[in-house]
Amino acid sequence: MGLSFRTKEFMFSDASVIPERIDAHVHLYHEFLYFKNGEASYAAGSSTQQLTPGDIIVTKPHIVHAISFSGNSEYSRTFIQLSPGMLSHIPHDLIRFVTGRSSKDSVIIPKTHANAYDLYSFFEKGLQLLSDRNKRNTYLAWLLFLEFAVRINEVLEKELINSSQAHENAIIGNIKRYLDSNFSRTVNLDELSREFFMNKYSLCHLFKSETGITISDYISLKRIAAVRQLLQDNSLNEIYRQCGFNDYSAFYRTVKKYTGLKPSEFYKET
Repeated sequence: MGLSFRTKEFMFSDASVIPERIDAHVHLYHEFLYFKNGEASYAAGSSTQQLTPGDIIVTKPHIVHAISFSGNSEYSRTFIQLSPGMLSHIPHDLIRFVTGRSSKDSVIIPKTHANAYDLYSFFEKGLQLLSDRNKRNTYLAWLLFLEFAVRINEVLEKELINSSQAHENAIIGNIKRYLDSNFSRTVNLDELSREFFMNKYSLCHLFKSETGITISDYISLKRIAAVRQLLQDNSLNEIYRQCGFNDYSAFYRTVKKYTGLKPSEFYKET
């Protein structure tokens, strides 16, 4: 039995499920996922890390990430997602390691730090409040999650900001930069093979093993992120072709696949 609660500014979900791969996707909100149980690894950017029960995964909006499972143990997690608008209520110096441009796209907070900073209590209190859905409890949860974000910022600043992180494979870094510069047009494997002097199979295998997602996933998610940036000043019909989608149906399928939203819903959320 689980719980799911959503407002315009935050989402809260607590669930235990039979493990299956969670394909590459992005969120529009900042996500804080408490990994309670299971045998899984987390892939974001160019790194893949094995998860340990008690880990808290912090992921910024529009960052490509995926979770894969290696066993049959039940997957249990609780997550809090907070909108950029909600976090804007917090003074910048108290949230900059979570939301700042120079902050890391994703970080895993280990159990030792989560215990030391009493992070689990926020998930527990959130579950208690939102199990009884009323205006008072929703407001108290909103305040609780703001405090939680400030506490996360404190952990990142004091414990993790200078910790050793997995170094990006140099070849993968170059491929990603090439895709970042060319995602608005059609880029095929033959072109990448010539550009990086690798056969197509080796290139695809290396990219997937290092990032946890396929090259096609990476390009699609870059296009979605680009659409979001342009939506601030343009309509959907004006920009989807600029971002590499040949037609509206391709755009519709891609947005739905990776965000779970229809383009019209994506526009409203953005």
